[in-house]
Amino acid sequence: MISRVTLLFCLAGCLLGAALLTRSEGSSNRHSDADIALLASDAHVVIGDVPLIVPFTALPGFVEQRPTFSLNKSRDRQAGKERLEAFRQAASDVNTAPAMDNLEIRIRTYGWDDADASMLRVCSRLTRQWSRSICDDPWHPLQQTLPNGSSTFYLADDRKPDLFKGYSTVGREDMSDQLRQMRLVKGAASVVCDKQPNSSNKRFCTAAANIEGHLIAVWSVWDSVGETADQQAEREGAAIRAFVLNGLGATENFPALLSAVCGLTQPNAPEGVRPNPCS
Repeated sequence: MISRVTLLFCLAGCLLGAALLTRSEGSSNRHSDADIALLASDAHVVIGDVPLIVPFTALPGFVEQRPTFSLNKSRDRQAGKERLEAFRQAASDVNTAPAMDNLEIRIRTYGWDDADASMLRVCSRLTRQWSRSICDDPWHPLQQTLPNGSSTFYLADDRKPDLFKGYSTVGREDMSDQLRQMRLVKGAASVVCDKQPNSSNKRFCTAAANIEGHLIAVWSVWDSVGETADQQAEREGAAIRAFVLNGLGATENFPALLSAVCGLTQPNAPEGVRPNPCS
């Protein structure tokens, strides 16, 4: 897994760790109606010349609080809100969709918030079936196929590998150096691992896969019980590609997405309490 401290992408000029929801410091934990409306709304962006549609709730770089080491947290918070508003206005319309070098995507149970049970309100307002399907179901096949929970993946422009320069892997190697060693081939994932495994002899690696045109996915993989890092990369790479092409394009094709991921779930995936849509 890539270091959480060092792998903080600067999106739209860097968010400076400000809280990007409308809740103010010291206010109630309950998300306001404005928060819910923002989280459920779609962001239109272009990465690697490929137009994408992603709900704000899946963009941790814009809607999650980041740590800030500034002495003027109030100023940073205000600057972050202003950047969010500028991005929101541009991304709210397909005709003004901002071109971005990279974007962090988080797959998780969007409607669950230990501090605010009313967060479930977001689920019915999401526009795409894939996001509604996982919003309150941690066992959904999409959750058991794609990097999820605390893990994220990045969509990036393959013409700008220096975006990853200075970002350390678990083994303190430069992620951009690992990416430069790869020769991306359509339909397959490329993997470069840290030279030294960790103390338990587990390999941690950077994986990348071509999605379409200059759009690539970049994420972390590692050896685990029942699956090597290379196997994880192939499985998740195929799932990410199906997800982007069928879930984030101009028109969602949820049946095709579900059909693809049903054969790509992680080994020993737990059974959920709801009927399995893949059965």
